[in-house]
Amino acid sequence: MQQKPTLLGKRIMRPTILATAIAVAISTASMSVLAEPAAPARKLTYQDYRRGLFALSKIESASIVMLGDSLTEGAPWRELTGCLSLVNRGIGGDTTTRLRGRLDEVLKLKPRAIFLMIGVNDISLSVPRSTSVENLRAILDRLERADTQLLLAYVLPVTASYAKKGMNGSITDLNAAIAGVLAEHSKTRTIDIRPLMRGSDGALREELSYDGLHLSPKGYAVWRDAIAPQIAQHCVP
Repeated sequence: MQQKPTLLGKRIMRPTILATAIAVAISTASMSVLAEPAAPARKLTYQDYRRGLFALSKIESASIVMLGDSLTEGAPWRELTGCLSLVNRGIGGDTTTRLRGRLDEVLKLKPRAIFLMIGVNDISLSVPRSTSVENLRAILDRLERADTQLLLAYVLPVTASYAKKGMNGSITDLNAAIAGVLAEHSKTRTIDIRPLMRGSDGALREELSYDGLHLSPKGYAVWRDAIAPQIAQHCVP
């Protein structure tokens, strides 16, 4: 016959049961925390990717830096110019705001000269012209204070077949604003390759682009030849 637990036995069993329940609850909670998935890492933007690659570079100095957006990034400038002490710091999709934020990385290379073209993505993204002008003024201020020669190119037009409504008009207006900023910065030299690339309608000639915006090899040949004297002047081992 089964013996019923005594009063003392009940008193002993209750704390044991309570302790077991607490342990189970803690274990379950711990497993729940461990099983909870980690927050996904932030996806790299293309600018993050490019700047990450620049940070890995073993090159500590360069006599020339090509700086800008996808138009600059798209050319193997070292091969095109034959200048072995040149680096390409173009980033596709770059705007005046983003470029303004990475000038210190460029100046760490201690370049003798910087060739800069920037602005077409500001127009594509409908950045207010006042913002673009403010950024350009800050960029020129920063680079003129450094021991480097800045050579600023006007923004190229797009082809007539590519042009969104009024895009070339907006590019013309931005270039007029760039001219105003340049008038305030006597140390910056201007490079205007637009006359070499425009057709009679003022748009980029079709044969100089492969998609209406980005340059074809013929387009880069025109650009390369236009800046050849300045490349030769500033390219040193």
